[in-house]
Amino acid sequence: MNGFEGSFLGNSDRISPDAALECGVCWWVYDPTQGDETWQIPAGTPFAELPAHWRCPSCDAAASQFMVLHDDDAELQQKPRPAIPESRAQLRQRERQILAAYTAVDARMRDLPVYNGKLTIQVVGLQSWQESLLAVLVTPWCMNILRLPGDSERLPIEGSSRDIAFPSGSYSFTSGQVEGLGAIESCSLFSPMEQFDDPLVAREVAAHALEALLQAPEPAPISRRHFLRGGRNSTDDAAR
Repeated sequence: MNGFEGSFLGNSDRISPDAALECGVCWWVYDPTQGDETWQIPAGTPFAELPAHWRCPSCDAAASQFMVLHDDDAELQQKPRPAIPESRAQLRQRERQILAAYTAVDARMRDLPVYNGKLTIQVVGLQSWQESLLAVLVTPWCMNILRLPGDSERLPIEGSSRDIAFPSGSYSFTSGQVEGLGAIESCSLFSPMEQFDDPLVAREVAAHALEALLQAPEPAPISRRHFLRGGRNSTDDAAR
């Protein structure tokens, strides 16, 4: 593998064949005992022996973004791995809960016509936002903006909708209950998912959607004529 820089200052020779590595972007873990089904990497392939074109199957990050998660090598044991920040650890735990909850739902959706077997369940961009958690959920049957409320927040009645304001505008969210998660609110982006045939493309679309959601629109350019008129519009003139 070329261009590795995630651990040991780029010296991949110091990573033992049994080392598991974690993506620094989405936290997906490459475990050599399992390989990588997406890239058809057989079990038993050390990280250092992955092909040069290999990328994270979850977020498409380069292999150079991976960091050693755990390694049984004695040299590594002498250098303790830095502790994961508590907030990041909590996000990872919540991401696992979301994945587990919707994996259970997935089992009930597989036989329905809307199910796209080419896709996988993914939680994209999970982050804290105004005392709640926000992410885009990708499943074989839909892509939704997912909002998990804070502990003290009371949501509307299940099945009801309300508008929630974001930097880019206000959007309609529907409240619901998911076993293993509890109360949620979701805003539909795509349903069904027949236009997607690649989980990496679906993840990229989800990431762009979340970025756009949290980004305020650019202010409209002011024309020279508008500036010379003192910022007045036609409505102002009509009122005079």
